[in-house]
Amino acid sequence: MAELPVEADPRELTRLGLETYAHELDEHGLTVVPQSVLGLTDAFFTHLRDTVLAVAEQRTGARFDLDQGVDRPLAGRPSEIGHVLITHLVNQVPAFEQVLTHPVKKALMSHLLGVTHRLSHSSAWIKWQTPDDWEKVMTTGMHADQSPMPTPWNCRAPHVANMNWLLTDYTREDGALSYVPGSHLEQRFPPEREAMNRAVPVEAPAGSLVIFQGCTWHGSFQKETPGLRISLHGLHCRPYILPGQDYKGQIPGSTYAASNDPDYLRMIMREDEEMLVRPPADR
Repeated sequence: MAELPVEADPRELTRLGLETYAHELDEHGLTVVPQSVLGLTDAFFTHLRDTVLAVAEQRTGARFDLDQGVDRPLAGRPSEIGHVLITHLVNQVPAFEQVLTHPVKKALMSHLLGVTHRLSHSSAWIKWQTPDDWEKVMTTGMHADQSPMPTPWNCRAPHVANMNWLLTDYTREDGALSYVPGSHLEQRFPPEREAMNRAVPVEAPAGSLVIFQGCTWHGSFQKETPGLRISLHGLHCRPYILPGQDYKGQIPGSTYAASNDPDYLRMIMREDEEMLVRPPADR
């Protein structure tokens, strides 16, 4: 028989001063945690941003400039829409371990998904000025992250939840995340036109952490300004969902050894699971 999910201890939210943010997640489906609550320095976020850009340049061959944007067209969808996703970061760049195990992130993810949950995707999103021939208001259409699941959804027990660490300022003109407050309570797929008409921008400074649950309708606005919008993402899921990216056995032991919370890191990487293939029993 499968084990019942273990809900998070609300005392941890109280200890970290996160009751307001947990309440916003419950009522609005999204919350923005400021840098002051995270207790992280400007240098920490600058390092993350610079590391993201260095990895992006290595993988794409392009040059990314905070003020000017990208120096050349990138093949396919990135040039059409004006952004690129850099995936599979945590198993190549140890610096990203710190955002995965941060106690505020851990507490709020546990509030949404229960004590046991997994990392499904790790990626950075680099966005530049939306091409002139892009006709839609949104560059990322309105959707909910758990749309593959049948409705009606249980908004009090979402299947997935997402985090966005903002490495540049988010404003509507700069192509901010968009969402519909309270849409998770409707427990249904977002009709595109309705969702766009109700969407508001998530405007927050660099150094903020945005967390939202899988039922929340969201997308992103066009970027009307030069330069780059950069964020670091991590979709998480409950343990009965197979993660979209497989990290089990891919993270070096040195990353776990250096972690401030190695047990939690091992859990979200699925290292706590038993072997799926067992040796035959002795006869």
